[in-house]
This record gives sequence, structure tokens and C-alpha cells, in this order.
Amino acid sequence: MNGIKKMTKKISFIIASVERDVELEKCIGSIEKAHEYRKDVPIEILVIIQNAKKKKDILISYPEMTTFFYVDKTGLSAARNFAIKKSAGDYLVFLDDDAGIDRAFIDVLSKQVTEHDKINAFCGRIIDPVRNAPFSKLFFNRKIKKLHRLEYQYFMGSAHILNRKVIGKVGFYDEHFGVGSKYYRGGEETDIFFRLKSAKETVIYLPDLIFFHPIIYPSFRYVQNYGHAFGALLAKSCVCDKIHSPAYVFILLKMAAKLSIRLLQKTLLKGKYIDRDERYHYGAWLSGIYAGITDFISCQAEMRTEKIIKFDSGVKTENSHKYEKKH
Repeated sequence: MNGIKKMTKKISFIIASVERDVELEKCIGSIEKAHEYRKDVPIEILVIIQNAKKKKDILISYPEMTTFFYVDKTGLSAARNFAIKKSAGDYLVFLDDDAGIDRAFIDVLSKQVTEHDKINAFCGRIIDPVRNAPFSKLFFNRKIKKLHRLEYQYFMGSAHILNRKVIGKVGFYDEHFGVGSKYYRGGEETDIFFRLKSAKETVIYLPDLIFFHPIIYPSFRYVQNYGHAFGALLAKSCVCDKIHSPAYVFILLKMAAKLSIRLLQKTLLKGKYIDRDERYHYGAWLSGIYAGITDFISCQAEMRTEKIIKFDSGVKTENSHKYEKKH
């Protein structure tokens, strides 16, 4: 394309999938369309299929740049870690299998990583393709911004990009967290974000980098599982990143206060607040967060010792930490 500096760095798109063939095909299709818009940018697509009963018959237009891996191990974080090790890209784009990207995505990303060549982590703007509206209030923001620790909600699991070299600095996804995990079923991307900030990495929100993801209204149990993971993550962050523990406590207190107010409004005012609670499950979030914190703390004495990464003032060190239940 005339007037555009050619980007020689390769992009790896990483998609973990479990029994969502139709959505997965659309996701891959959106990447292929973005590739057609900027064919000079080298890309690869890695699809990690978990617990498949048989090989998938997914329609793809560029088989030479798409690789399917079939794994028995479950968990979003485990699948992403597997793909990172198999990937060859300089920049890693993480997508949910029911998500997608805008046609100009690769064009925008190639320009932004050239302009911000010292930045190792980015996140984009998420649009609900059904309503053609921002995924949440945050994504009405159309200005580029550097994110501080309290702005972790911009950095969502279906819409973030990492430079490969930063993985060596902050580590892989914590496989105790993430959908499908044996322990905490969510929070893997927020864990990565907190570790990036602790390692003094700048994370930039790019509103022109468009991801598509439908808004869903999950069940009480689903929300409770996410709350449980988030509570455990805050507890983990306080333990592993003591210097920034006041920030994590502030996040906890702010969220607990907001959820408590919503529940009080539901009880006293009813009306629209009952409808909102049926959609967002404030009680599930609150009870889940409390359970996650208490579970993480109480399990410290019962869990066997394993090595994890501890971050203190951005310095990575190996630390023995009781983190997994005995069986």
C-alpha cells in the first residue's frame, strides 16, 4: 500500500476453542479478511482445539497460514501457553473463539507497533457486532491512553496483544486461572496485566484497534465463578506483589462498595434494579469475590509447594509458594 512503511515483524493470532465450530470459522474468517487488506504483513493463525471428539471441518481460505492443534489438557491459559510455545510471531494477538477483528486490524496494528516500538503490550476497543455498540462503557473512549494499574478492565481476554519478548520478562499465563481451569475459572488476562505493570511495562489502549465480541448475559453460577477467580487473583497479587498491595485492596473495596450499593438499590428501589441484577448478578459477583479470597488464603497452609514467578518492583525472581491443593 502506497505511503505505508512495510512491517516485517510477524503477527501470531492465537485462538483457544472448545466446541464452537461456527463461531470459530467466523473468527478465522475475520482474520483472513484483515490479511487480504494488508498482505504485506506476515501472519499466522494458531487454533488450539481442546477435548475434541474428532477432527474439525473448519472452512478456511488460507490453509498455509492456519495450524490446528488438538490437545487433551483443558483450560484457556494452558491452551494459550501451548500456542505461545508453538508460535513464531513477534507480536501475539489473543482472541476468543467467538470474537473477531475489524478488516483494518492488521493495518492499524502494524502502524501502531511501528510508532510505539518500545511498547510491549496493547489492548483494543471491543464492539458488540450484534448491536454495533461498545462492549461496555469503557469502550466509548476514542482516545489513545496509557493504562495505570486501576484501569485493568480495558485489558480484556479477547482483546490484547503482547510482544513475544515480554513473555520472557513477566512469564506465561498462570494456568491456575482462566476458563476451564481446575482452580479459578477466569482472571487470567488481569493477572497478566498486573504482572506487566509490576514489571514497569507500559500498556497502551488503542481505540482504533477494533475487536468484535458479542455481549452475553451469563448465568448466576458463571458470574460467581468469575468473581471467585477475581477474588483469588487479588489475594494472589497482594501476596506476590506486596509493594502494590494497597492498589489491589483499593480495587477490592471499590468493587465491593459498588456491588453492595447495587444490591441495596435492588432491595429498596426494586424496578429497574431488579432487572439489572438479573442481568449482571451483583450478588454472584460479591459472594464469588469473597469466596475466592477466603479460598486462596485458607488453602495456603494446605497446598503443596511449587515454584511460581514473584514480582517485586518489576524484578522477576523465582519464589517457592504454596499454591496447589494436595490430592
